[in-house]
Amino acid sequence: MDRTIGGTHMRPSASDPDIAVLTEPAADPSSAHDPPQATILVVGDRAVDRGHLDVLLADIGYTILTADSCATGLELVRTRAPDLVVCAVLMADMDGFEFVQALRNIEGTSDTRVLFWTATFTEDDIRDLALTCGVTDLLCEPVAPADLGRTVRSALGTHGTRQLPLVGDEARRHLRLLNGALVSKVDALERSERRAAETVTLLEVFGQHVPVGFGLLDTEGRHIHVNNALAAITGIARDAHPGRLVAEVVPALWRQIRPLFDSVVETGAPVVNAEVTGWTAADTELHHWLVSLYPVRHADEVVGIGALVSDVTERRRDETLRSAVMDTMVEGVLVSDPDGAITYANAAAAAISGARPGALHGTPIDAVVRHAEAVDAGETPQRGTCNVSPLRTDGVTARQQDGVVLRGDGVAVPVAFSCAPLRSGHHVTGCVTVFRDVTEERAEQLRVQAELDAVMWLGRIRDALADDRLLLYAQPVVPLRGDSGGFELLLRMQSPDGEIIEPEAFLPVAERFGIITEVDRWVIAHAMRLAGPEQDIGINLSARSLGDPGLLDFIVTQFESAGVDPSYVTFEITETALMENLDAGQRLAEGLDALGSGVALDDFGTGFGSFTYLKRLPLRYLKIDAEFVTDLTEHPANRHLVKATVGLARDFGYKTIAEGVEDAETLDVLRELGVDFAQGFHLGRPAPTAR
Repeated sequence: MDRTIGGTHMRPSASDPDIAVLTEPAADPSSAHDPPQATILVVGDRAVDRGHLDVLLADIGYTILTADSCATGLELVRTRAPDLVVCAVLMADMDGFEFVQALRNIEGTSDTRVLFWTATFTEDDIRDLALTCGVTDLLCEPVAPADLGRTVRSALGTHGTRQLPLVGDEARRHLRLLNGALVSKVDALERSERRAAETVTLLEVFGQHVPVGFGLLDTEGRHIHVNNALAAITGIARDAHPGRLVAEVVPALWRQIRPLFDSVVETGAPVVNAEVTGWTAADTELHHWLVSLYPVRHADEVVGIGALVSDVTERRRDETLRSAVMDTMVEGVLVSDPDGAITYANAAAAAISGARPGALHGTPIDAVVRHAEAVDAGETPQRGTCNVSPLRTDGVTARQQDGVVLRGDGVAVPVAFSCAPLRSGHHVTGCVTVFRDVTEERAEQLRVQAELDAVMWLGRIRDALADDRLLLYAQPVVPLRGDSGGFELLLRMQSPDGEIIEPEAFLPVAERFGIITEVDRWVIAHAMRLAGPEQDIGINLSARSLGDPGLLDFIVTQFESAGVDPSYVTFEITETALMENLDAGQRLAEGLDALGSGVALDDFGTGFGSFTYLKRLPLRYLKIDAEFVTDLTEHPANRHLVKATVGLARDFGYKTIAEGVEDAETLDVLRELGVDFAQGFHLGRPAPTAR
């Protein structure tokens, strides 16, 4: 419903239908279209309200003056004579009604138009009182900008109304109105105080029952307030704390807290979760506390310090136990986040991976622990592509016996590992990987496997001897200085299905288990059939056979049985074999020499007693090891060694045989150096002999 004051229409505000704002009188529509040229004085002691009206009215086009008090407003009226005064009803130095009375007492202002502006009263509260002041226009907050413009234009179009004296009932109404406003404000303040008191009481009750120590200190370090939990730490009654210095109550803790406290007072920046240690008054156990200090401010000044103290002794005890367990474990432990980045590594994990524990943090777990087959395949580990376990996708536990830890130096350490998911509810938040170095276990497994393989090969060798499945291959020994050549006999074994087996696979087993002497006798017996005037042969003897006391008689018997001249056969003995039993080797060499057979010292130059052997053994040949022949053309040192060996052999009356000749260039150098014989793949590969 429309309401009017002195002929001016009021309509409900668009923003609040219960609060009315002034509109232009319908009788004067032209005033809504006149361009604003007036000067308006806004008087009020709330800067926010003045600024709000200033912006809105200036945007319309009015010239705006503002005053933060009635006294300032009256002075501006005297000097600037505004066309309209927008005056707050309630202000600190005087109210709006008193302001209007003072305004009318200034010469020449009887017609100055005034618009009352209030956010406290409704139009019904002050309508009649405003009229007694000669004010017919009212502005009740909140008001929309469009309604504000219309209200101001209406007020500018209203002639000044003579002020009625505030006497009798009007004066009393004025006082009752203002008193009612003050009572309302007091009630509001009392309600606020009650709510604040209730909040403080709630905080007090809460503070006394929480297990976290809480205290309020002044900037000198005196207690203002503490709760029960903090009093329990100090060992002093809660009500005995106020006014006492922390340094007096807990001097040992204060020495640790003091630098933090001073920092908060000086900088205003809080300190959070600083650890201090000490003993409580109740026992002698060392306690650990996390202390947080927060500044209490007033007008940008630190006026106190709030302190929160949490006892983490049990947590530290658990952490210490966990650290003791983790750091003494022989197994490595790695914890990784959902992206596969390592967040924790114990001492064993660091040691096995060859890194400091902290250096592993942030490293992808896949770059440290992986499947052995992934490393063999040359896969490049990348973050987020965990192939250690499928935890990232389905959160299952994984175990792997054949894994490796990749060290920073490129060494792959064999490990067995398992991975288990870390969960938060139904979500996997990471995983724990536990692994152990199985280098020794693998070595033991290999040793056991080698034993099993050796036993297996031992049976295969015995079967080959029984079934006559040993084979002799011959590799030519080519003369370089006009002598006749010959062949070195080399042993092979044939499996039941016809596979040819190289000697490296079975001869070490035969030597280890002593069956090599049977193999040597088989070779000697079958080699005699291949020797002749046009084909000298070389037979290799093992170290075990050198100590066989019946071997020389067996050789004599085989010469006689085959009808072969012993001079067509050369027996080759390695320096390694002589090192095991030089005396037995010397006796055998002398016996062979007495028969007329030749003796060759094989692998010459690889041992440490070469000159001793030259002096004690009746030799015919020195076989220069392939180690000195390979790369002969590229390494001058090898050339010098071969040349020296040739000279030494000539001085003793021996012939030289160079092994491992792989190309024509090497052969030419050997001829140049005076080597007598040569053998190698360039001159001929081992080939089966006729049986």
